[in-house]
Amino acid sequence: MQRFSPAVIRKIAATLVIVLGPAVVIVPRAMADPVSTTAAPVAQFADVAWPSLTPTPDPTPAATPATSPTASPALALAPTPRPTARPKPKYRDTVENARLYVKRTIGLTQYNCIDQIWYHESRWNPRAIYPAGGDPATASYGIPQAHPGIKMAAFGSNWRTSPLTQVKWGIWYVDSRYGSACAAYAFKAVHGWY
Repeated sequence: MQRFSPAVIRKIAATLVIVLGPAVVIVPRAMADPVSTTAAPVAQFADVAWPSLTPTPDPTPAATPATSPTASPALALAPTPRPTARPKPKYRDTVENARLYVKRTIGLTQYNCIDQIWYHESRWNPRAIYPAGGDPATASYGIPQAHPGIKMAAFGSNWRTSPLTQVKWGIWYVDSRYGSACAAYAFKAVHGWY
């Protein structure tokens, strides 16, 4: 291996700093000057062309330089791979997930009120029909007992089987007619229906 003088190594390092931007340049011990341990005089750097201190906009983010003593500058330039997006988990349209949706949407206090209404109306059964045996499109239907049940189609074409679609409609109905679930519960307590 050919030895380079410390001045040549400094020039190479300065050129790398100019080309790569501010980076940590590590000189292997085999190439360093074994005799000289003092800092180099400023005069040795006089012939180096220094970059302008005016920042230039860079449209792409710079790669983080490697700081490992064994890493080479070529490896420091390798772009970091972007993380791949995780696939969204498949959502199961169940009564339990519909209950969680209602809790997160209206809060625990309002949920307790609407839970009592819907438990009394349908026992949280998405296929509950009143009067029993009637047509779901014309009878009271589903968890919120929409009358007629086809009103819930505004929130999804799967209104006959989807607990989530039914509770979304039920929340909208309670909020638009009574202002809150607890107000609907108070009305139901007096009148027996909501």
